[in-house]
This record gives sequence, C-alpha cells and structure tokens, in this order.
Amino acid sequence: MTERVIPAASLLRRLKPSSELETVPVSRLARKGTELLSRITETSEAVAVQVQGVGSMVTLSRRQYDEIVALVDQLGAIPQDDGFGEALGARFDALVERMNQPGADQTTDEALFGDVEHLNRSYRPGATETETG
Repeated sequence: MTERVIPAASLLRRLKPSSELETVPVSRLARKGTELLSRITETSEAVAVQVQGVGSMVTLSRRQYDEIVALVDQLGAIPQDDGFGEALGARFDALVERMNQPGADQTTDEALFGDVEHLNRSYRPGATETETG
C-alpha cells in the first residue's frame, strides 16, 4: 500500500480540531485496528480515539507526522524578527555610545536643566518638524 504525497503546508491547512474528527472508541480500534490504520494511511485523515467515552488521542499516518515535524522545524528556522528589533537595537547602541562620549553628561545636564532661552535659541527642527516663525 502506497501513501499519497501531500505537501506539509497543505496538510496543516487540512488539520481540524479534534472535536471535528471522526471519533472511534478504543474497543473498535482493538477489534478493527488494521482496517482503521489502513484507512488513515490511505485517506490522510486523522481520527480521534476515545477511551471510556473521553477523547484521549488523535491518530495520523507516520508520513503526516514526519511532514508536520519537518514543517515545524522549517518554521523554527525562519527568523521571526522583521528588522524592527535589529534597527531599534542599533539606534539604542548609537545612543549609548553618544551618552558615553566625553562631555556627554554636561550636555545632558544643560539640555535638562539649562537656561530655557539658550535652549530655544539653539533649537533646530528635526526631519519630521517644520520651523514656525
């Protein structure tokens, strides 16, 4: 018996919550396990198994399981940073470097506690601001 090859991404899109799967009592699995396992392999459909009326596991073919594991590994290898964290880190590093330069503490004190008129005279608008007269 040969299994159909289904790409892992397609498999993941087809996965359903266990509550929506065909449910099989474990007693039926014991009596007709080979038949059930053959059907799972041929159809690529997962089946929920109940023990004493309570869902306890979901079965799927070994190929499906291996495809899911491979896809999870691939997803884990994709960098999750969209560049924002790296850019923010670079800006923070530059800020710390400027703060550690000689005289930075004096400049900071002047900016925070200096004469307001002097600060207003030396102010220059930034790239996102416009000068008002």
